[in-house]
Amino acid sequence: MSGPFVVGDETIFKAFLDKPRSQPIRVLYLSSGGGKIDPAMAIGRMVRKAGIATVVDADSANCASACTYVFVAGVRRHYVNGGNVTEGMTARNGLGFHPVHRDGGRIGGKTFSDKGSERVRAYYAQMGTPRAAELMDKAALDTFYRPNGQTALTLRIATSLSAP
Repeated sequence: MSGPFVVGDETIFKAFLDKPRSQPIRVLYLSSGGGKIDPAMAIGRMVRKAGIATVVDADSANCASACTYVFVAGVRRHYVNGGNVTEGMTARNGLGFHPVHRDGGRIGGKTFSDKGSERVRAYYAQMGTPRAAELMDKAALDTFYRPNGQTALTLRIATSLSAP
């Protein structure tokens, strides 16, 4: 799954899951810079219900912001090449976390949304990855905090650093 999460993606993903196939979908590879919260969370809940594993290859994929909502929903979460990520706010690939923000336009500018961030914290907890919220708090405005593989394992965001 790649590209931004937009309204309506949850309907498209549900139709994709409901499509008859000889073998169930077992693994979902992710690469997305993020997008809208609601579609990503809805897709994440479908991923969990369907028993799908999620994969982000940190050498070639960026899974940031709303994409992490789908990643943490995987019944197994593979952060392949996560050991190659330089932890912090300089890396460009891998998992990327930040607090929810809202755009106040030219006058208000971009600001953090406490209400939105609390909603994301609750979602991470529902998915069994409450410590993902710790990484949100480490990011500055307009940046992503990217964990290396060991941090992702320690915080139980990832369950493996190997390919499925």
